[in-house]
Amino acid sequence: MAYTIKEIADLAGVTTRTIRYYDEIGLLDPATTGDNGYRYYDRDSLLRLQQILYFRELDMPLKEVQRIMGRPEFNLLSALENHRSSLQTKVNRLEKLIDTLDKTVASVKGEETMSDQDVFEGFDESQYEDEARERWGDDPKYAESQVKWSSYSEEKKEAIRAEGGRLAVRMVSENPEASPDDPDVQAAIGEYHAYLNQYFYTCEISFLRGLADGWVQDPRFAINYERIREGGAVFVREAVQLYCDRNE
Repeated sequence: MAYTIKEIADLAGVTTRTIRYYDEIGLLDPATTGDNGYRYYDRDSLLRLQQILYFRELDMPLKEVQRIMGRPEFNLLSALENHRSSLQTKVNRLEKLIDTLDKTVASVKGEETMSDQDVFEGFDESQYEDEARERWGDDPKYAESQVKWSSYSEEKKEAIRAEGGRLAVRMVSENPEASPDDPDVQAAIGEYHAYLNQYFYTCEISFLRGLADGWVQDPRFAINYERIREGGAVFVREAVQLYCDRNE
């Protein structure tokens, strides 16, 4: 059966503009082109589009999708099996995040106690690795952090994550009366600064200042602090700026 651009777009739940763009970049060629110039797609086209959407569901950039699907050895069945494995991993992580969210809500309501170690349960920094590589790939700090991180055992990595979670809670401070200038908050930021230098990369004061700005500007990072207290990202940025002013 042959499908027009609109028909295949409607089946997949995407726009005709998306289908045309995939055709334009050579990712989804039409099966045939009619005498009238219309593009037509077949069953194989549907399966190829499904593959593209699976890769996109896993947040893979289109250039990477093109590279993978353009390989001569690309195998549909293997790709489907890999997609299932990746999606199951994602489901498991989301279930952990939902559990962490439920515990946080119960903690905020005062219904149960939540340990500092549980605050960031389910978060996985590896989801940001590709972005970090693209943004800071030529920065010595990125290379330094990669070398250090790869040298740690899984047990050590878990301990480092747990320590980072505890420091994040202390930097934001669960005490609603605390200010960014609070001695305990400032002490926690000093320890976090040392933590970065010890486990990841050489962190100058100016770099730490930039990190704090990024925590506010990027909602994916801001939400980690907002979970601890309302306005947490802005609070910790102000606290870090004070720390930097005093130690620059």
